[in-house]
Amino acid sequence: MNIDELSGRELDVAVARHVFGHQVEERPNSRTGEMDAVYVTGLEADNPSWVRLPFYSRTLSASIQVELEIQKQGWRLREPPAGERPGPLHHITVVLLHSDGRTVEAIGEFEAALCRAALKAVKPMARKS
Repeated sequence: MNIDELSGRELDVAVARHVFGHQVEERPNSRTGEMDAVYVTGLEADNPSWVRLPFYSRTLSASIQVELEIQKQGWRLREPPAGERPGPLHHITVVLLHSDGRTVEAIGEFEAALCRAALKAVKPMARKS
């Protein structure tokens, strides 16, 4: 998997599986017919249910869940210096720093770049020293 090439629901599915550890199924949306994704909740309860996967890579509210989850794993978002906007318009470099000194980064629109960086943080073969 090339993390820097993931986008859309494919990126959301990878984040759900690898960052959150969710059991995910890709299914067609009953209203649109397009492929979508759901994950199971309440596995420890008697009645687990499947819910629609959040749009981690497209919405700020869902990407905040990603940031909070990686913080639990020792990562923090590096705040860019004021005015730093490398790359094309609306694209930024998201850098995650681990408490042990490791760093990972990804470029794109904020939410997608955060998701890609989070995947790099949790996937051992993608980590930088």
